[in-house]
Amino acid sequence: MQPVEIHEKIQNTFGADVAVFKPELIDPAIEIQPEKILEVCRFLRDDGDLKFDFLRSLSGVDLNDAFEVVYHLYSYAKRHYLVVKTRMNREEPSVDSVAGVWPTANWHERETYDLFGIDFKGHPKLTRLFMPEDWVGYPMRKDYVNPTEYHGIPCTREEGAPVTRHEVEGHPTVQQAMHEKKCPETMGFMRLNMGPHHPATHGVLNLLLETDGEILKRAVPDVGYLHRGIEKLAEDNAYIGTMPYTDRIDYLGAMFGNHAWALAVEKLAGIETPPRAEYCRIIASELNRIASHLIGTGTVSMDLGAFTPFVHWLRERETINDIMEFICGSRLTYNYMRFGGVARDIEQSTVDMILRWLDHFEPMIDEFNRLISGNEIFIKRLAHVGVISPEEAAAHGLVGPNLRASGVNFDIRRDEPYSIYPDLKFDVIVGEGFEGEVGDSFDRFYCRVLEIRESVRLVRQACEAMPAGDIQGKVKKVLKPEANEVYARVESARGEMGMYVISDGSDKPYRMKTRTGSYTAMAVMEHLSPGLLIADLVAVFGSLDIVAPEVDR
Repeated sequence: MQPVEIHEKIQNTFGADVAVFKPELIDPAIEIQPEKILEVCRFLRDDGDLKFDFLRSLSGVDLNDAFEVVYHLYSYAKRHYLVVKTRMNREEPSVDSVAGVWPTANWHERETYDLFGIDFKGHPKLTRLFMPEDWVGYPMRKDYVNPTEYHGIPCTREEGAPVTRHEVEGHPTVQQAMHEKKCPETMGFMRLNMGPHHPATHGVLNLLLETDGEILKRAVPDVGYLHRGIEKLAEDNAYIGTMPYTDRIDYLGAMFGNHAWALAVEKLAGIETPPRAEYCRIIASELNRIASHLIGTGTVSMDLGAFTPFVHWLRERETINDIMEFICGSRLTYNYMRFGGVARDIEQSTVDMILRWLDHFEPMIDEFNRLISGNEIFIKRLAHVGVISPEEAAAHGLVGPNLRASGVNFDIRRDEPYSIYPDLKFDVIVGEGFEGEVGDSFDRFYCRVLEIRESVRLVRQACEAMPAGDIQGKVKKVLKPEANEVYARVESARGEMGMYVISDGSDKPYRMKTRTGSYTAMAVMEHLSPGLLIADLVAVFGSLDIVAPEVDR
């Protein structure tokens, strides 16, 4: 169903004055009165013709004279999308929470409250997500002024006092810890910290555990240790100047951040990409997917005590890093994409190198499966553990392998195709209870192993069919897209990576919001944790393939 038809359906149900259609936007939107947003969102989810079961992104926008909340919706059942907006006054911005409609809205709304100060009425726990609870102000507002210090810690680059010491009568003493309790204690349960520096947390993040012996009552994610304000930095950079920042969103899948940002700006500015450049993009992206899945599947085995398979994967990933160095000059953070193309061509000698490595690598997948995927102990640690149903996966905003492992047959490359994916053949891997039941930790692990094979197929096809031609389209030296807004997405190694970009006609984006797979995967941990053993929590966390910078951005 098209947005204009959905608008008419909303008006017929709620009245003509409830919704305003905005066809002038590249992605047409429907603006809803703030007092009706909860009722309309529930209708969008429940109506048999609409079935919007996936809130893919929720964004706050400072319009200077007002605030706006933007909801990007998708229906897995109907395969259609919708952009919904609501606007509120600047003095006391407030709107009803939709966390009761889509549970994934919980963290999206907390982030928007944290960074914009928008109140979501009825939210179950509207507290700051990234910033400390006593932080003054809301950093994503246009009138925000950076503080000079926080509890004596300098917030500028200017020279200041050491952050861990202060003088008392001429003698340096260590400052007292400033941290408050992150969540209320539950009587009768023991509280433990898993992280922020812990080998099973895959980055700098923390899980606050409340346990009855070895059994969890809950695990509450405590994030923000790696928050770098990439979205705020984008507002002060030219469009191309933001490209290197997108590498840092997911350091294991940097090419996907490049690609999503390139697609968003190309869509905004009407830029076309030559065919050869598209092939270069897909070769680089699918090699990066393989490299990321090697780390994702290898670390699960290592977390559960099997170190050797991870070493085998590190060896293969090192070859991919060598290939990436030939492709773009970098091994981890690539900065390879350009608007309308790529920075460097892939030479025929590099293509030959890729094909030789694929011939070597495919038998290594069988060896990995012999080592760990079919290991009886490994299977028992993952099968039937951390089961997520298809309905739960959609409601909690899971994407990519985590979503497909729960039985939802959806892949952006096939179902919302971009680049040259429609010209290539590959299978979408869906969980089927390989060793336990659909949606368990083993399915999430093994879906990634099988996706590695599909990426090998894609890289082979792209290498063999790559046409001659230019690698860069025509782009103005100083890019100033007309005032408009877009949402673009790619299928990254961790699922949907989306970029919501607003242009005001200048050479810098007015607003940039990034939607990542690890963000929603981290948010589902509290829902999954009750009743797990602590050892099972390690398995579940590893199976979700969470990368901490993707959570914090």
